[in-house]
Amino acid sequence: MTVHKLSAGDGYTYLTRQVASADERRPAGQSLAEYYVARGNPPGVWTGRGAEQLGLAGTEVSEDQMRALFGAGRHPDGVHRLGAAYPSYATLAPYQQRVAERLAEWESLNGRPPSAAERNRIAAVEARRGRRAVAGFDLVFTPVKSASVLWALGGAEVRGAVEDAHHEAVLSSLGWLESHAAYTRVGRGGVAQIDATGLICAMFDHRESRAGDPDLHTHVAVANKVCGVDGKWRSLDARGLYALGVAASERYNTRFEDALARRLGVEFVERPSNRRDLRPVREIDGVPAELLRHFSQRRAAIEDRYAELRRNYRATHGREPDRATQIQLAQQATLETREAKGAARSLAEQVTDWTTQARQLIGARRLDRLASDCMGRERSAGAADVPDVDELASQIVGTIAEQRSTWTVWNVHAETERTLRRYWFATADERELVTRAVVDRATGSHHSIRITEPEFVREAPELIRASDGVSMFRAHGSDRYTTSEVMIAEDELIAAARSTDGPRVDPHSLQAGLAIHEARTGLVLDRGQRGLVEAFACSSARIVVGIGPAGAGKTTAMRAFAATWQADGGRVIPLATSSRAAHVLGAELEMRAENLHKFLFEHHRANDRESSDLADRWFQLGAGDVVLVDEAGMAGTLHLHQLLRIATEAGATVRLLGDPAQLAAVDAGGALNLLEEETGATYLTTLHRFTDPAEGDATLALRRGNPKAVTFYDDRDRIAAGSRDAMLEAAYDHWACDVRAGKRSVLIAATTGDVNALNARARLERALAGQIEADGVVLHDGNLAGVGDWVVTRTNARTLRYGRSRWVHNGDAWRVTGRHRDGSLTVRHLEHGSSVRLPRDYVADAVELGYACTAHRAQGATVDTAHALVTTEMTREGLYVASTRGRDSNRWYVASDEPVTLDCDHEPEPPRTTYEVLDAVLRRTGAELSATQTLRETTGEATRLRSLVGRYEHARDRAAMDALRLAVAELPEPEQTRILGDRGAPHLARVLADAVARGIDGPVLVRRALDLDSTDNTRSPALVLASRITDHPRTLGIPDRPADGSPNARPLPWLHAPSVGHPGWDPYLKMRAALIADRAAELGSLVDAYREQYDITTTNAGPLGEPPQPGTRREAAYRAALAELALTPPRPAPAPQSTPAPSPTRRPDHQQSHSLTR
Repeated sequence: MTVHKLSAGDGYTYLTRQVASADERRPAGQSLAEYYVARGNPPGVWTGRGAEQLGLAGTEVSEDQMRALFGAGRHPDGVHRLGAAYPSYATLAPYQQRVAERLAEWESLNGRPPSAAERNRIAAVEARRGRRAVAGFDLVFTPVKSASVLWALGGAEVRGAVEDAHHEAVLSSLGWLESHAAYTRVGRGGVAQIDATGLICAMFDHRESRAGDPDLHTHVAVANKVCGVDGKWRSLDARGLYALGVAASERYNTRFEDALARRLGVEFVERPSNRRDLRPVREIDGVPAELLRHFSQRRAAIEDRYAELRRNYRATHGREPDRATQIQLAQQATLETREAKGAARSLAEQVTDWTTQARQLIGARRLDRLASDCMGRERSAGAADVPDVDELASQIVGTIAEQRSTWTVWNVHAETERTLRRYWFATADERELVTRAVVDRATGSHHSIRITEPEFVREAPELIRASDGVSMFRAHGSDRYTTSEVMIAEDELIAAARSTDGPRVDPHSLQAGLAIHEARTGLVLDRGQRGLVEAFACSSARIVVGIGPAGAGKTTAMRAFAATWQADGGRVIPLATSSRAAHVLGAELEMRAENLHKFLFEHHRANDRESSDLADRWFQLGAGDVVLVDEAGMAGTLHLHQLLRIATEAGATVRLLGDPAQLAAVDAGGALNLLEEETGATYLTTLHRFTDPAEGDATLALRRGNPKAVTFYDDRDRIAAGSRDAMLEAAYDHWACDVRAGKRSVLIAATTGDVNALNARARLERALAGQIEADGVVLHDGNLAGVGDWVVTRTNARTLRYGRSRWVHNGDAWRVTGRHRDGSLTVRHLEHGSSVRLPRDYVADAVELGYACTAHRAQGATVDTAHALVTTEMTREGLYVASTRGRDSNRWYVASDEPVTLDCDHEPEPPRTTYEVLDAVLRRTGAELSATQTLRETTGEATRLRSLVGRYEHARDRAAMDALRLAVAELPEPEQTRILGDRGAPHLARVLADAVARGIDGPVLVRRALDLDSTDNTRSPALVLASRITDHPRTLGIPDRPADGSPNARPLPWLHAPSVGHPGWDPYLKMRAALIADRAAELGSLVDAYREQYDITTTNAGPLGEPPQPGTRREAAYRAALAELALTPPRPAPAPQSTPAPSPTRRPDHQQSHSLTR
């Protein structure tokens, strides 16, 4: 299942424009199979509890209904409102055209072309003009390819069974989503989350991809309108849809397999993907693989033609095609690769087309046996083969804990669905019961530790959600979990970094050893390198952490440390996080180095043999040894913990060197960052890699996520922007130009898909130029490789040995020198020139083209130039790594516009500006927090002043309304109804509560206000009463202020007092007010201590003084303090009125911050 936004206006129309014409609509209850001869897709159907609430569930979706709900945000009948309507926007020219016109206008007015910054500002303005409100979300449910092929070719009866199984799985997943994602947010800033009654969904079945291949799938358009349990219509809190997306997708896959197996007796088996970043796909056993390849290859041929048409358009018009033109080009590419038919085909026409293709491919006899070959597989009834629930829960938590330090219940749901998929259940209900039991057990205290924010006050019953019994201040399902094993590992790592009993080098011996090393090598260490060597050598801690930004000379520092440790009689065991990295590390240090995983494996194997003897004595640690882990940020927490225990038992010590700002561990990580934060680190501070020192400064800003770093690249024309395929082409062209010029260059992308596309582009040009063999063998990534191609091996193979002692590593780069009939390849290493023959199976499973790479594979490399395709999938860490590989130049090719794709019939995303893409990348961090840091983060969120204030204000507003109900309870019922049902009632409640806090009884005040004059003829009695209370306090007997020392004192100067005159609420509000006052006092003390520590006397720059030097520990404290202190007093909510109230002047942050406790 995928999730895409639907924009207001005409964003929904791609779902309805392919529906059959009105005179061919299907009668109610008619199945998709019966809808056989009508052209186009069948009409949509309303579903969901929200649709049921509106009386629409099960009825057909009309164009007018979609226009009302998804176009304007109104009731599908077009008459009634569902809360606020969506804002309307003027129809604009295409984005590229608007930008071009604005740029030409600017140049005409200013007499010169705009600068890069000015161009980006103009583009940003036009991008914002094109933004639309979010009207809903498109959930797309798609079965595996083999199911669509069986549906298309298996005959009417099979087709009906596949459809029924698909719809059963869709409705099951949608119902589960509705139970866990139907929420809305209330309060200022959406501080609280409350239950919604359900989702309004329009469900559309589609039968083919844009390429015309069989592709049964269902779009579920979920409206961004939900009715809260309070009866008010608001926007859906979409955080749940995104958080549950993977789990809902896994649920759909499992339920579809289950439903189809029960109907047809099919069996699903794993087929490995040619993408290493994807899990194996479970396809129906018996569907010929050549059929799956055929339809995929046919789509690939159309995509190639579509890409060619887009390139031709850019060459002819000098700009990107707009969305409408892209759709036309996609249709042109599709029609050119098959016999032209109408844009909309009937199911009968589609089946005839697909059957003809299949018969030509596999023959009539195999096609006739297709359904029988797949159906009737033996499955045992019942769930007898399902392991014990506790055993399953333990297995699932163990699997998740290997991949991440903390997780949510939705991660557990997803893994449970994957795990249970291979077990057979007699009924869907039986599967559901076991799934719930496993999830409950896995998230229970026996297997997991829940990390959630502490409850400093007992939550008021009115602030507890009915659906899950949790405070409405916490989003449903947002609790995180970890295991005791992870917490113990982190605690022991911290304790080791604080210990003082490890082996060390005498400082005098160190200085002598350094002098000898520098004299021998001719290298003089800079200040940071010398400091790191001293810390690593002279500290008696069992773990010492060193942090070095990219290009800071880590290798030079490691060489010096290794030399001085060995000179003192100790042994150095260098470890890296991959075999390829270990090979490079060993060469750099001129000593043997190994993979961390290999090191642990050898020790575990010795333990399994119940022997302390290791087959290779190199792995045996002794007292005084030091284990040096390079790129330690990529090492998993549990692996580092195991290493620590092994070293401690042997009397050895551990040194970790890395950079938390670069790409982190694939396994559960966060340890390096945790140790830096908890126990400190030694830092390398001088960058040596870059030819231009200014580029080094820019990379340090980039490392911190500072958007100002972009200016360096922009000013030097290092940034290009455009559509993804245009940028892919540009990145390749510049990289190829550098390679032809004899430079060492690297071509980097964020995703495996983009890497494959870049590799295919490189191979195509080289084949056309005659530089490589045009034909070749099929590799793991689906590309071909022939003689002359560059390839990379992706799996360690210690049995594939060559030379004197070498073997094939994951990440080794080669050139193909021979292609053999059996599918094997002879390759020559690109660095040292040795050759090896790779067997056919290894080539098919573990060899890929090697022209481009991901940022993960590029990390650790140093070249002359680097070219990075920057997309929204990239993280800050990935961009930082990609921007620090080249000595002379690092360039970005920013994909700011995604072209319409063939296999995606959802609404395309609007174009973004270059700066928007880069800003999104800089904000998107892929660094994983440790469990300890996550616990601290959740606790910090609960005590953060902004959070405390927001919760207090929402609770007080709720309390004030309840107090108002009490205050009018003695009035005649019609008068109560008029006041409480008035739109101004919340404002009256706040005004009344403020008066009550000053010492007057609420009911008495309401009666006095009513006695001033009649409200019978007023349109808003609540606003009239509020105005009287505000304007005539003395007449009504309201005290000026509470007595000094009163418990009704405001917790902060701009907040309301905690007393509202409600016996059930007042004690709770006073407890929350006390939390705010205590935190404010604590912050005031912290500010005073900070000022004293750093000798800040002036107040002109605010309570914390001038910003400190970037990259220092003080700067980190400064930024954290600002985030906490920069609490702006909220603008008071004006009373509802026809004339807007003037906005108050915002006080400078430094004034409000420093006066928190004054």
